[in-house]
Amino acid sequence: MAKRIRHMGMTLTKEERDRWHKQSRELTPEQHDTLMKKLGITPEQDAEWHRTHSTLDEQRTQGKKSINPFAVGGAFLGWCVQQGWLVQEGKQYFATEEGARELHERFGINL
Repeated sequence: MAKRIRHMGMTLTKEERDRWHKQSRELTPEQHDTLMKKLGITPEQDAEWHRTHSTLDEQRTQGKKSINPFAVGGAFLGWCVQQGWLVQEGKQYFATEEGARELHERFGINL
């Protein structure tokens, strides 16, 4: 039988706790306050916990870096121009026949 741990007023296995953290949604401040009240956790205990622990959202994004999707998109357009798949004229891009086919086959992009 798996070892059970006590977490936030619940008794779970480590696997259940990990799955719960990955799948649960972020709580609104009102939902958080209601849960803390229901679990009998005082505002002081909650504040102390938050000083020493990451939120679920922070835990999910650890090791990940936020990116600018427009930078990625712009670089991809430039790469497609280098491949000869796109032709740039001013601010507009036009697909070559080969480019339309390759973009569809490789990336599922329908132009």
